[in-house]
Amino acid sequence: MSKPSLHRRGFLRAAAGTAAGTAAIAAGAGALAAPAAARGRGTLVPRGRIGLQLYSVRDQIQQRGFTPVLGELADLGYKYVEFAGYTSPAEPDMTVPKLRQLLDANGLRAGGSHLGLDVLLNADTREREFENAVTLGMEYVGTASDFPGRTAAEIQAGADRFNESGEVARSYGLKVYQHNHTNEFGPVSDRPGERRHDVFLKGTDPRYVFLELDILWAFGASIRFRDQLGEFDPLDYVNAAPQRYIAFHVKDGVQDPAQTNQYRDVVFGQGELDFRRFFSGLRAPGVPLYLWEQDRAPQEPQGSIWAAEESYGAIRALRRRPGC
Repeated sequence: MSKPSLHRRGFLRAAAGTAAGTAAIAAGAGALAAPAAARGRGTLVPRGRIGLQLYSVRDQIQQRGFTPVLGELADLGYKYVEFAGYTSPAEPDMTVPKLRQLLDANGLRAGGSHLGLDVLLNADTREREFENAVTLGMEYVGTASDFPGRTAAEIQAGADRFNESGEVARSYGLKVYQHNHTNEFGPVSDRPGERRHDVFLKGTDPRYVFLELDILWAFGASIRFRDQLGEFDPLDYVNAAPQRYIAFHVKDGVQDPAQTNQYRDVVFGQGELDFRRFFSGLRAPGVPLYLWEQDRAPQEPQGSIWAAEESYGAIRALRRRPGC
């Protein structure tokens, strides 16, 4: 597949920006300004950067469609959505341009999208997805798939593919990111004292490849692999390279050794993680996105939209110290 010209890429970016209009520009300026002001009031998570992974409410999107669900999420206070697909059987005529119109109509922004690994990395598929991302007004596009490789050489080969895809994405004005579960922090098969994630980090170019830290699964990895590699604090990874972490999955949970990720995720605020400590410990927080996710939200007795509402309120209530 031949690469589109830079002129075409520039046209796509300009066209998407025009569609958003001056309201989107103002929203972007507000989002960038919000963290400093919010931190000054003691709030740990700036309201203008709170979003969610739409997988959390997938049952509602499948049953009712994007149109009502995006409106409800905006009413709850969410500012960003991260996509996990662009179709719904409830709205068979939905298209990416129509999704952009829905976002704009509800004052929402597309914070990213989880693609399959091969879709993100293969030249035959990635550029179509980059065009979709531009249409939706994204800055980031990524994958929740494990990066390739078990040996050091295999992981480096996978990192090279990420670098190549990230360099192409940059010409669209996009940043490529990888989202973790626990597997990424396991041992390299031919270097059992080293974590796969560390090899991947060293092998990826910080200009082209970024990270979305799933906080709960990272803490789960510390438990899962502690006998082999010792425990670690995910906060240390972020503080070592803060500009590489463009988003967090703000996911809460309770320990459950029966789960591969070592935790069962729950409504935010009902779990065991000390998010106040984590967010207070960020030395150079920059302006990441804070994306709520609960894989099991559709299983909540009161429903996934209820879980989204409860979680948003609990995230907004996080402060540096009680009463601040």
